Amino acid sequence: MRRIRKDRNPRYVEALNLAEENNQLLKDNNFRNVLAVSNLESEVTRIKSQITKLAENVFPRNERLTDSYLKLAGRYSDMVNVLRSREERLDLLERELRNYVPDHWLFADETATDDEDNNEDPEPEPKQTEFDFGDDFKKRKPN
Repeated sequence: MRRIRKDRNPRYVEALNLAEENNQLLKDNNFRNVLAVSNLESEVTRIKSQITKLAENVFPRNERLTDSYLKLAGRYSDMVNVLRSREERLDLLERELRNYVPDHWLFADETATDDEDNNEDPEPEPKQTEFDFGDDFKKRKPN
């Protein structure tokens, strides 16, 4: 501590002491630490501003992507439904045509394979000409 004249203001003496102590701390490499901390604070604020800019850009972009995904999913489901209904209509038309004209040229390949499968079974199915309900049925009285 320095020598101070008598009758000096005690606040002034305290300020000189603090300044001397502060200078001593700065000489002991604390100055570099103080600079590093201040640089970190400025770096943190810079990074924070960059993150906020990115967030401001990313949220609307994600919303647009979500909207476009929903639109594409809707279009895809519509296309699948259209194809499914077309296939169902084609199947119905084919069944009706098969019932109406079984010898149609569209079904010639299928009937040929069916005939080949049927040729393997040598025993034909017996034809049922009448129903046999037994003698008990004939003796019953109607209600």
